[in-house]
Amino acid sequence: MLEKVLLPIDFSEPSMRMFECALDLRELGSKNLILFHAVPKGQNISPENRRKLDEMEDRLKASGMHVDAIVKAGDPVDLIVAEADMEHVDMIAMASGGKSRVGVFFVGSVSFGVIKRTCKPILLDKFPVLPEGGRSKECRLGQHLFRNALVTIDLPARSQSVERLFDTLCEKGLANATLLHVIDSSKFSIQDDAHFRGVKKQLEDIKGRVRGGTCQIKTHVHYGTTAYNILEAIRETEASIVVIGTKTGRTRGLALGTTAEEVVRRSPIPLLVVPC
Repeated sequence: MLEKVLLPIDFSEPSMRMFECALDLRELGSKNLILFHAVPKGQNISPENRRKLDEMEDRLKASGMHVDAIVKAGDPVDLIVAEADMEHVDMIAMASGGKSRVGVFFVGSVSFGVIKRTCKPILLDKFPVLPEGGRSKECRLGQHLFRNALVTIDLPARSQSVERLFDTLCEKGLANATLLHVIDSSKFSIQDDAHFRGVKKQLEDIKGRVRGGTCQIKTHVHYGTTAYNILEAIRETEASIVVIGTKTGRTRGLALGTTAEEVVRRSPIPLLVVPC
C-alpha cells in the first residue's frame, strides 16, 4: 500500500515545495513516483519546464526511487484522475495553495476537482505563509508530516479503508496518533452515557487491532458539531496531518459531505483524504 504515487507538478511555488517533500514518501514505503505535468490542449511543455522536470526526475532517481515523468495535454483534473487510474497508483500527492489575503486557507480548483472525482487516497499538503525576519516565505508546517496523525473515525459506519491506511502508517513508523470520533450534538444527548461508553469502546477496539509499529495511540471522544471539533482537535493534539474519510457517491469519485468539505477547506495542516 502506498508503493506507487502520482505527483502532479505545475511548477508553481506550492507544487515545487511539494516535490521537495517527495522524499518523505519513501518512509511510507513509496518506491515508484510518477511526476505528471498537464499542459493546455494543443500546446507542448516549454523548454524551461522540460529542463526543470528532467532535473526533478534525476534527483528522485538519485535517491533510489523509480521515477517516470509524464507530460500530457488537456484539462488538468481530467488528466490527473485518468492517469491515476491508468497507472493504478496507490495515492495522489498534491500541493494546495496556502493562505489567502484574508488569512484563510484555500484549496485550489484543480486540487478540489481531483478530490471530488478520484477514487484514490489524496495527500493534500498546505504551505502557509509565515513571517520571518520581517518578510514572508512559504514554509512547511510542523517538524515532520507523519509525526503525529489525527485520524477521524466515523461511527458506527467505520471505514475499513481508513483503518487499513492507519495500520500502514503505523507499520511505516508513525510516531503518535489520536483516534477521534465526534458525537453529533444534533443526534445525541450529552447525557447519553451508554452511547459515549460504546463509542469509547469501539475506538479502543480499533486501537487494539493495529498490527505493527510502535505508534503511541490515544483515543478522543468529542461532542458537538463534527467539523468544528475536528478543527479544534488539530490544535489540541498538535497534529501534523489529518486522516479523514469521505463517502463514495453513486457516481464515480468522492461525494464530499458538509463535514469533510469544511475540514478540507479549513484545515491549517496537511490532510490524507481517503475514499470509503
